[in-house]
Amino acid sequence: MASTWRWWKKILNHMKENGWSADNVAFGSGGSLLQRINRDTQKCAYKCSYAYVDGKDVNVFKEPITDLGKKSKKGRMTLEKENDHWVTKEEGTGNPDKDQLMLVYEDGALVKEWTFNEVRSRSEMSNIK
Repeated sequence: MASTWRWWKKILNHMKENGWSADNVAFGSGGSLLQRINRDTQKCAYKCSYAYVDGKDVNVFKEPITDLGKKSKKGRMTLEKENDHWVTKEEGTGNPDKDQLMLVYEDGALVKEWTFNEVRSRSEMSNIK
């Protein structure tokens, strides 16, 4: 699809009609022309590791045969502190009572909204550093 103002208007109107924020999209013309910042340079991305489909638990992961270094974690995960080190437990092997992950979104709905001061406070906690 050519990146023109006509398409932008159509896309933005469709997003508005469906309750999406324009902050979720960036328009540009060609690769690497939008500040050259992406999830790899920022070391941040949202990824799916587990789904519940038709009444069944499903582990979601990737395991590319061309680069095993890109293999992802899978299944239900917990983030736990063991001997002053953070450890991610996969496929439901963790202890939910020790889990430091928090539910923020569920079924597309925001469950917990954080203020900037709350985020700053948590980042300064000794158990987080």
